[in-house]
Amino acid sequence: MDPASSFFAFAQGAERLLERAGVRLSERDGILVAYSGGADSTFLLRVLIALREKIGFPLAALHVEHGIRGQEAKDDAAFCLATLKELGVPGKVVSVDVPATCKATGESIETAARRLRYDALQKGLTELPGFRFIATAHNRDDAAETVLFRLLRGCGTEGAAGIPVIRDNVIRPILDVPSDLIRGTLSKFGIPFVCDSTNADPFCARNYLRRDVLPRLSHLTPDPGKMLYECSLRFREDDAYLSDIADAVPKSDRTRRSSLRALPDPILKRVLRADFSKIASEMPEAVHIDAAVAQIRKERDGTVAFPRGIKFSCVGDEAVFRRDEDGAAHEAVALLPGETRIGFSGDLVAFEVAPGGSETIASSNVYNLSKKVILSSATIEGNVVVRPPEPGDRIKYGGMTHEVRTVLSSHRVPREIRRDYPLFCDGAGVLWIPGCAVREGCDGRGENGEVFAFSISGGLTDRVPEYKGKV
Repeated sequence: MDPASSFFAFAQGAERLLERAGVRLSERDGILVAYSGGADSTFLLRVLIALREKIGFPLAALHVEHGIRGQEAKDDAAFCLATLKELGVPGKVVSVDVPATCKATGESIETAARRLRYDALQKGLTELPGFRFIATAHNRDDAAETVLFRLLRGCGTEGAAGIPVIRDNVIRPILDVPSDLIRGTLSKFGIPFVCDSTNADPFCARNYLRRDVLPRLSHLTPDPGKMLYECSLRFREDDAYLSDIADAVPKSDRTRRSSLRALPDPILKRVLRADFSKIASEMPEAVHIDAAVAQIRKERDGTVAFPRGIKFSCVGDEAVFRRDEDGAAHEAVALLPGETRIGFSGDLVAFEVAPGGSETIASSNVYNLSKKVILSSATIEGNVVVRPPEPGDRIKYGGMTHEVRTVLSSHRVPREIRRDYPLFCDGAGVLWIPGCAVREGCDGRGENGEVFAFSISGGLTDRVPEYKGKV
């Protein structure tokens, strides 16, 4: 079989895998490949090139240089650019400083590198009109390592479900392809790739599992990676069913201790994990969730400390997550056309530039109950950002200037979320307080020129009803 036929066969398998996960690609679904130049991402790139020939979607690649490996990393970046040019795939290199980030945040190199890499990919996606997905080269062995790693840390069904084929806008088209087959195919056709020296570091937990533990498990079963991957699929089915039940718990019950106490532990833990992730944009450790469950079931009041300066407080019948008053301030999040996740509030913002008078938010990922606003671009000074309230913030509407803290209080924004409630701001100050007020003179309805259409939902703003009064 020649290379083209071989990769077309893999492309058909990737298409079937994505369709089983609910993703049916079309010519409108541009894909940005996370391209390291290693064997897995090189294989993924070839597979997507073959799939592009069939479907016709736009394809581009992004290489993230982490600032860790010196000249070796620069050589890898040069290899990637040369390969992309040869294959006719547009791409670029983005550099991040992982060591400096670790020093500033206290994160491990692995954690910081992953976070900065995905941040760069998400930013790169927003800069490509018509692009919908980021594709990563996770394979079946990665999925097996993840399951084993999480089981050793005492995970439940959610952790044992392993790596999903799709999460938000990230897809993994070769998740069911074993590593040996990937490397064997590249070797068979003489396709070059680079080798990251950090993958040989035995002190990295995943490297140890990959190089030492999984091979030894082959004494017990011929293909431990396959068995662990198939286990993860079964766990994923169970977890999806339980998560659907947890998602159906009403918002009013999610902060009421008596209501939470009535839930069985598998549902209660999922409710807590989901609500924490809306504030912190990450998943908490099992030890913190277990402590929160224990506190809910106690008769006395108490508080459980979570990561990122967040606390879970049970006072009377109230059970809520709050950010520690001593926690670090959040930087403003700049908005570009497209969708942006606001980490400090958990909300998803959709931003569109539209003709005057437009009432349409086209994004398919924004909830039906989202809060929306249409603003005249002519009244906006500079860039629009989203940030939490700051001391002295004011907004003018109804012919008067109001303090933001007073507006939040009068519109019954829960006290525990006011510190992190998202404000839309420009160079002149606060533009829009979702669910509460729009700065006077900025409403874009009826304008003949260009307008900015914003929609926000999925996080703290969901806890505040849309204000129906006159502003």
